[in-house]
Amino acid sequence: MKYFLYQLKKSPLAMVGIAIILFWLIAAAVGPSMIPFTHTAMDSENQMAAPGEYGHVLGTDGLGRDILARIVYGSRSILTVALLTSIFSTVVGILLGFSAGYFGGKLDTAFLRAMDILMAIPPLVLSMVVLGILGDSSIASLTIIVSIAFVPATARVSRGVLLTEKSQEYVSAARIRGENHLYIMFVEILPNTMGPIIVEATARFAYSIMMVASLGFLGVGLQPPTPDWGMMVIENKPVIAQAPWAVLFPALAIASLVIAISIFSDFVSKVLIHER
Repeated sequence: MKYFLYQLKKSPLAMVGIAIILFWLIAAAVGPSMIPFTHTAMDSENQMAAPGEYGHVLGTDGLGRDILARIVYGSRSILTVALLTSIFSTVVGILLGFSAGYFGGKLDTAFLRAMDILMAIPPLVLSMVVLGILGDSSIASLTIIVSIAFVPATARVSRGVLLTEKSQEYVSAARIRGENHLYIMFVEILPNTMGPIIVEATARFAYSIMMVASLGFLGVGLQPPTPDWGMMVIENKPVIAQAPWAVLFPALAIASLVIAISIFSDFVSKVLIHER
């Protein structure tokens, strides 16, 4: 931790990235209670109001809804889905990748073929197809579907790092002591492979945000009245000439969060690689 903080002080860009992430986390936690408008209220007399007019800090959209309120409320759903997706895909990926890499043989071969098939389908296309079939775009279903789309990549990373550690002497010593397979995989090997896995998890966090926003933009993401940043962009596209801010601000929200997480992921990668 001391080395992490030391490197953080030397990286202003990483500090900016962390500050942006914290900003959105705080906005999602307490922001809605600090805004005088709700994300569903329509100011019919002030549709497409410019930023700063009539008390609307970021203006209103084509239906007169406060853009700041919708962005802040929307941060809750997109962060929730992205965080749960990152955790779920990482846990499942570790279980699958470790099992395949540790036991090898036919299980490993079947794992590789299954992952190859899933990875041949773009995650966005896979998510769209499943969401289209189910017709359910709740936070729970969206989390599960996006997680499934990301599991193959995480599982392959987990398998790769396990194969690297599997031949180490401490693993052989654990076998000689008579430790069971689960103990060896998750008590002996897992702590020594957390670096690449943490990096992969932070990367998946950024990818999840882009995925959720993309699904919302395509109309199959979170549905009204739940505000969705991607949906905000596409639903205000018809009025972009009259109210460009209605498209610009949610787009900037997506970009700022994705870029900040990517910067943080890159910083974590460099720190963990140095420590190894």
